[in-house]
Amino acid sequence: MVNLTSKERFLLEGEKYQQQLVIDKYNDYALQAQDNSLKGLFSNLVKIEEKHLNMIDEMLQGKVPQMNKENLHPYYENNSINSNDYINIGNITLTSLDNNSSYDDGDKIICFDALTTEELLHSTCSASSFEFEKTEFENILKYIIEEKSENLKYLNNYMIKKGMYNNIIYF
Repeated sequence: MVNLTSKERFLLEGEKYQQQLVIDKYNDYALQAQDNSLKGLFSNLVKIEEKHLNMIDEMLQGKVPQMNKENLHPYYENNSINSNDYINIGNITLTSLDNNSSYDDGDKIICFDALTTEELLHSTCSASSFEFEKTEFENILKYIIEEKSENLKYLNNYMIKKGMYNNIIYF
């Protein structure tokens, strides 16, 4: 059992709150998305964020959560993420043929919002992790931060393959 300082507890409660918000947001985005691949992407992100929420809950209880290092980001099936021809993400395969700007503008908006949300979560978790240096929770937070980086790649690669960076949306 790990005893938390009041500052550590405060930071973990903040992370827990942020995780729940993003889970709710991604569940909504999975329903709103027009592209079935994007619906799957958000459903996968919900699973990852729920895992993070459970880890934070365990930390708040003074427990050290288990990490599965072998499966850092479970939705990449192979190393083709840097391929110009195709990318496999879980059960989603995007080819260079998808790079044709044939997407719904609403999908583009929620993708950009999700990207900035993941950047925010990455930065807040990184900032919080400094308080946990040299504690039992240091590696847990590093693990979550690494997965946040993978989430950013996950979203970014989808957006690249769909050509979402090629056109401007006017609000």
